[in-house]
Amino acid sequence: WARVFEGSGARYIVITAKHHEGYCNWPSPTAWNWNSVEVGPRKDLIGELAKVIRAKTSIKFGIYHSLFEWFNPLFLADKASGFENQSFVDTKTMPELYDLVNRYKPSVIWSDGAS
Repeated sequence: WARVFEGSGARYIVITAKHHEGYCNWPSPTAWNWNSVEVGPRKDLIGELAKVIRAKTSIKFGIYHSLFEWFNPLFLADKASGFENQSFVDTKTMPELYDLVNRYKPSVIWSDGAS
């Protein structure tokens, strides 16, 4: 399937590392047990895709990461403060982004978080 992506003319692929509900497709150290290694497929989906894409194609590897989590109590507290507080950013968002960049070295990072 990696070659199918490349054969389609794709020059990059971006996989969702974490969407707005907070489930992570890699063993995020800040996701507690809400990630693909501990719940669901029991695999590091980000790592597996990065490895295959790099080994079998010339496609650039990218990661999408949501800047917020709809149900996380830290996010909800920051939101209630009008984002004057940044506890969620300091303890969840930034550590996750640093982990993704250092662990998988993506060529593309795409984030959003409009509410």
